[in-house]
Amino acid sequence: MIGVIGAGAMGGAMTVQLARAGNAVTIFATPFDRPFVEAHVKGEPHPALGVHLPDDVTIVEPDSWGDVLPDADVLVLAVTTVGLVDTVRAVVSNVSPRCLFAIATKGWDEETLRSAAQMVGDEIGDDRVVAVVGPSLANEIAAGVPTAVVCASASAHAARRIAELLQSKRFRTYTSDDVIGVEVGAIMKNVVAIGVGMCEGLAPAFGVETMTNAKAFVFSRGLVEMAKLARVLGGRAETILGLAGAGDLYVTVAGGRNGRFGRLVGGGMTPEEALAEMNTTVEGYANARAAVVLAEKHGLHLPVVDIVAKVIHYGMSPKEAIERLVEPSVEEEL
Repeated sequence: MIGVIGAGAMGGAMTVQLARAGNAVTIFATPFDRPFVEAHVKGEPHPALGVHLPDDVTIVEPDSWGDVLPDADVLVLAVTTVGLVDTVRAVVSNVSPRCLFAIATKGWDEETLRSAAQMVGDEIGDDRVVAVVGPSLANEIAAGVPTAVVCASASAHAARRIAELLQSKRFRTYTSDDVIGVEVGAIMKNVVAIGVGMCEGLAPAFGVETMTNAKAFVFSRGLVEMAKLARVLGGRAETILGLAGAGDLYVTVAGGRNGRFGRLVGGGMTPEEALAEMNTTVEGYANARAAVVLAEKHGLHLPVVDIVAKVIHYGMSPKEAIERLVEPSVEEEL
C-alpha cells in the first residue's frame, strides 16, 4: 500500500500523481486536514488544488492510522518541517522496517539546522529515505501539466523505487545519490526567489517595468550561492544546475509563493503585511535565517542570502538591499 501523510496542497497533488501512475493510494489525514476531508466527503474539489481526488483513494482519519499503517510499503510525507519528526515518530513503530519514506517536505529545522531528509534519516536510517524535489507546483501536478522531479537517496534501490512509482506519461522522474545537494537546492531556492521577487516589486521605484537586469543578476548569483553551500555541506555543486536547483528556482520565481512574497515586499509591503496578505506558508521566510546561520558556521559569504534575511527579518529596505548587492566591486565570478 502507498500512503500519503498530509492532505494539503502537496499531499493532495502527490496523491493525484501516484494514482495517475496506476497506484492504489491511501491518504492519512492529519488533524489539520479537516477542510480537505469535509470537502471530499461532500464531493467537492480539493480546497487548495481545485480538482477532485480519484474516487478510489482511501482516506484514513487520525484515530484509525494504527489499523492501516502496517500495510504500508511506502509513505509519502507531505507535512510541515515543524511537524515532520513528530509525524515520523508517531508512525514508525506501526510500519514494516522495510517501509520507504518519500519526503515532499522542504526546509531546515531552525534549531538543529537539519534538513528534512536528515531529520527523518536520524529516526529511521538514511537508506529508507528518499527526497522528492524539483520544479513541481502542486496545482500543476494535480492538473497533469508535464513535470519532472528528482528522487534522491543514499540507497539507489530506494530512489529508483520511488521514481518508478511516480512516473507516468506526463511526469518524468530522475534519480540521484546527492541528497545534500538536492535538498540545499530545494530549500535555498525559496530564499533566492524572495530576492528575485523583490527586484520585480521594485521596478516602479527605478522607473522601469520589469527590472530584468537585476532579476537575472540575483537569480544567477543566487545559484552560485546555492552551489557554494551545497559543496561545503558535502553535496555536489553541479547538482544545483539540475531540477532541484535551477529548475526549482525558476518555477518558484515564476509561480511560487516565495516569489510572490518577494514581489509584495519589494512593492512596498512590510514582510508582516505580505505574510498576512498571502495567508499561507512562505518557506523562505524561516529558511533565510537558517541559511545565514549555516553560512556563518562554515565561513561562507552569501550576499544574496544575507540581504534577503536583512530585509525580511531586520528591517532593511528592499531598495537599499538591491543597491548594496551591486556596489562597485571587481572580483572573479566563479
